[in-house]
Amino acid sequence: MKISFDWNIIPEKEYEKYQKRVALVETLLDENIDRGTKQKTIDEYCEHNGITKRTIRNYIKRYKKKGPKGLLFYTPRTPSPRIKDRKLRKKIICMVQKNPTRSITKIRELLSLDDQFKDKIARISDRTMDRFLSENGMSQKERFRMLSNIGRKAYHQFEAPHSLALVQGDARDGIWLTGPDGKVIKTYLFLWVCDYSRKILFGKYYENEKLPCMEDSFKHMVLRYGIPIKIYLDNGKVYISRHFSAILAALKIRKIHHKPYQAYAKGKIEAVNKIIKYDFQKEAEQAGMRTVEELNTAFWAWCELVYNKKINSTTGQTPDERFIAGLPKDENVIRRIENIEEFERLFLERTSRTITKYGKIKLHKNQYPVQSKPHGTVVHVQFNPFDLGEIYVYDAAATFLERTTPSKLVNNRARQIIEESKKSPGKISQESVNYFTALREKYLEEKKKDDKLNFSRFKDKQEKENKNDE
Repeated sequence: MKISFDWNIIPEKEYEKYQKRVALVETLLDENIDRGTKQKTIDEYCEHNGITKRTIRNYIKRYKKKGPKGLLFYTPRTPSPRIKDRKLRKKIICMVQKNPTRSITKIRELLSLDDQFKDKIARISDRTMDRFLSENGMSQKERFRMLSNIGRKAYHQFEAPHSLALVQGDARDGIWLTGPDGKVIKTYLFLWVCDYSRKILFGKYYENEKLPCMEDSFKHMVLRYGIPIKIYLDNGKVYISRHFSAILAALKIRKIHHKPYQAYAKGKIEAVNKIIKYDFQKEAEQAGMRTVEELNTAFWAWCELVYNKKINSTTGQTPDERFIAGLPKDENVIRRIENIEEFERLFLERTSRTITKYGKIKLHKNQYPVQSKPHGTVVHVQFNPFDLGEIYVYDAAATFLERTTPSKLVNNRARQIIEESKKSPGKISQESVNYFTALREKYLEEKKKDDKLNFSRFKDKQEKENKNDE
């Protein structure tokens, strides 16, 4: 369950090929997809990529043996030592990524007009530049292929065989809050729903809809209920990010995306979102809530005491009842997190920093002393954006060096900027205030009785029911 290297160093072309291979294999291994569809998928993939069915069989073997990472045919390469200037290397790669048709002559011509690079590029031959581009997966042939990449098709299955076989995730706009200081903020909800039972596994409101918030909600869902077999998402930036893809690969979770502008394809979670919008958020807007924490406690109470206990018109059961009844009897089907510390590290953000002459690195205006490396050294930093009280320092080879705490703490969490316009607060309804107050009180009473979900208890209950039926 480790991310052995930084996925951000993988060239875009190689990363897209990896995603296509994973999507193909997971489609072929999905027992809910009929044989005809699978055969059609194989034929189309072979035709578009110029490979044989034998190669696809090898893909499947590698996937079964090593998981999704077994389909990543990429070895990190070090930049050509002939181009020693790091900024020039980065500039050349950026220019090719923006326009793959640029020739070496054109790149040289453009750089000669830049005062920062004109002297440096004059000392480098065309042959050196050609070798540098080839080493970075940007040879002339590969650059032209970048112009005609074909996006993969998404294959979905919407009838999950049991609880946690498929989890749907989505984000939606929350409500506007006027804080105690009078500042108006907009909230965003990240939601995770079990496809089989329609149960809300976890949902949480945040002050923005960026990647750390989505991953935080996902982490809570996994810790509480276990690791799902597959997740179904849209093509939002946070869901297709490399960091999140690396986490899913480490947890061996299959990821399915639907095509853009086809919200109807994820009908179950859209139906839940509609209920949240009219049953919860319309009331919450009139309840005079002032903080995100207050909004979340109300939402969690509403989920556990109202939504998850209300009979679903399609299944004829409450989401809670159907979820428990749908848990597989085989304990090995639903996987649980065994090493919490290792799991937590999967979600740490990663960045690079240079040690100053005072032996410190700066991160979100905080200063952290580093003892293991001299000043001027570039180190890799991993940190929890919601808690900057401690960070982890690694060298260029991803070897752990040390943990360090701030000698100067300005921000305890990564600062986020909300770009949306403000909205004037609505009128407060005392009925809504009373409603959520009562929900919170009842929810806290329920939590005291049962602080956490116990899967062994569900299993024992199900075994007793089976014996009674016999």
